[in-house]
Amino acid sequence: MEKIVLKAQNEEELKNMVSRSLTLKEDETYQVKVLKHPKKILFINIKGEYEIEIVKKSDLKSSDVKSEKLRIQNEEKFVKKEKKDTKNQSNIDSRKNSNRKNYRNENSENEEKISQNSQDDINIDKIRGFFKEFIVNAKIDVRIVNIKKENNNKYLVILDGKDMRFLIGEKGNTLNSFEYLLSTTRQFKNIKIVVDSNNYKEKREKSLRDLARKKGKAVLATGNTIKLNPMSARERKIIHEEVSFMKGLQTESVGEEPKRYLVIRKLDEKF
Repeated sequence: MEKIVLKAQNEEELKNMVSRSLTLKEDETYQVKVLKHPKKILFINIKGEYEIEIVKKSDLKSSDVKSEKLRIQNEEKFVKKEKKDTKNQSNIDSRKNSNRKNYRNENSENEEKISQNSQDDINIDKIRGFFKEFIVNAKIDVRIVNIKKENNNKYLVILDGKDMRFLIGEKGNTLNSFEYLLSTTRQFKNIKIVVDSNNYKEKREKSLRDLARKKGKAVLATGNTIKLNPMSARERKIIHEEVSFMKGLQTESVGEEPKRYLVIRKLDEKF
C-alpha cells in the first residue's frame, strides 16, 4: 500500500499534516511508524520523522492490529512514548552511557587539560559541570574539548561533535542565544562565556566582514540605508569596525537585546 514520510514537531501537527496529505476511501485507514522522535534542545526544535502507510481495514482486522496503534488521535503510547516505550527508554539510557563513556575514554586528555586550567580558577569547574550536565540531559552528541580563561572575566568553551550544528543554528543564531542565556544565569552573572567549535567564530567573523563590505558598497552606490538582521554585541562590533574603514559611511545599533540590530547609512545623513 501507499507510504509517505512526514516530519512534525508534535502529535497535533502530524495529525493536521496527515489530514491534508491523505485521501482515504471508506475501507481504508492508516498506520504510523515512528522513524525518529522529535526533540527540543533549548531554542532548537528538531522535528520527528514518521512513516504513514495506507492500509485496508479488513487487513488490519485479520492481522489483529489494535486500532489505537493505527490512528494518532487514539494513541496514548504516542503521546507518552518516552515514559511507556521501553525500547525508546533503553536507547536514551544507552545514549547517556555513551556520552559518559566518551568523557571517560575519548576525552581523557581534554579532561586533564581542563583540570590543569582549573587548579586556580573555580569558574572553570563551574562551567565544566554546567556543560557536562547540559550535554547529558539534552542527549546530544557533543563533547567538551577545552575550557580556558582569556581575560579577567571571559572564558572560552570549545566544543565538538556531530550535533554541534544544532547548537550553532542558522548563521550562529542559536549559539548567540545560548551565550546570551548563559550571561543571564545567576551562577555566571559576573563572567562572560564564549562558545566555539572548529574555529566557527573565526569563520563567522570573516563572513561578517565580507557582509559589511558588500552592504557598505551598496549604501555608497545607491544612497539607501540598509538594515541588517539582529546580531550579538560581538558580531555588531565586527560590522562597526569593518564599516569604519570605508569612507562616507556610519553605523548605528538599534533596538534591545537580544534583537538589537545595525543600520548602515551614508555619513551625510542624520540619525
